[in-house]
Amino acid sequence: MGVKGYFIQYKFIIPEKVKHSSYSYQKLFRALYGYTQAVDKSSGKRYKYHRKGVLSEVPHIRPGKNCVIIPIEHFQKLIEFFKTGKNPSHSWRGKGDWKAVYYMNEKNLGESDVIIAVEKILDKRFIFEGTTEPSPLYNSLKKISESNLTTQEKVFASNIIQKAKEIVNSEWFKSVYPKSERLTDFYSCYKKIKSVTVQ
Repeated sequence: MGVKGYFIQYKFIIPEKVKHSSYSYQKLFRALYGYTQAVDKSSGKRYKYHRKGVLSEVPHIRPGKNCVIIPIEHFQKLIEFFKTGKNPSHSWRGKGDWKAVYYMNEKNLGESDVIIAVEKILDKRFIFEGTTEPSPLYNSLKKISESNLTTQEKVFASNIIQKAKEIVNSEWFKSVYPKSERLTDFYSCYKKIKSVTVQ
């Protein structure tokens, strides 16, 4: 039996004066999927920041243009964006002169596709450890699970646990993690830290 998800085929309807190559149109996709921004500092260093979109931290599969497959529990988050334009990437004063139409169908997914989608989320979750650059959540989780934590570190570890919990509680993760070495390791580190942290 496959893992269930919702296949959403969507279309943005925009005013005729707005070209599909324009920044205004591209902002819709950035708001939906997020984007990476390169910033040059006066010191000469270049940093890359990922600006979140509605689906940035949601495991998803993009089988083609203007369509996406998402876990059932995240359907309302996507529809809310289609209705209101609310997203973490752009602080629009108003939704703008556009609307979205969509078609939805439930699908049974292959486990290998779901594993890839969930593993990608591990690479998109970051946490600040007091440095200028955020660290990947998975790396921080693994590092802390391999050390003896001080009381202060246990408090910090609790923050990591809360972020990891969002992943391990998702239906797609629970369905496939035993069949992925990486996801199994992530879950083992999560359980180990959870048992010793301040909740």
